[in-house]
Amino acid sequence: MVVLLIGCGVCGGLQAEPVQSHELTIPNFDPDSPACVIKFEGASPASLRLNLSCLPKSAPTGFENPAPGLKVQSIHGKNAKGHMSLIDDMQSPHADRTRELNFCLYGKRNNLCGSAKVPQLKDRISTIKEWIQRIELQDAD
Repeated sequence: MVVLLIGCGVCGGLQAEPVQSHELTIPNFDPDSPACVIKFEGASPASLRLNLSCLPKSAPTGFENPAPGLKVQSIHGKNAKGHMSLIDDMQSPHADRTRELNFCLYGKRNNLCGSAKVPQLKDRISTIKEWIQRIELQDAD
């Protein structure tokens, strides 16, 4: 995302800075399979409290046959498609409830999956979803 300053007479030498791109290598769950290499912009997965996993293409992700009542939606990275689910915590006191977010993007050789437990705040879920949509898998079709 690039911010454009227009008509700012008091801005002086301020210039918009481009969002920095990062690369991350996630070891594969199967040590004989290649790692997942991703490029992303903005926040780190750790700052989003997002756990990432790299699975071989043949490994089940849980989205093949989702549990009844599971909210599953399609999601897209920069160059890969996948699925995302949200599971609401209905057992905890209302003020302490969280949502479990799970996703997988399907690459050519691997599946990149992630999970996070987040407060039931729509803006937090939206932030993570926007981050996922900026992921670029380095092995995708």
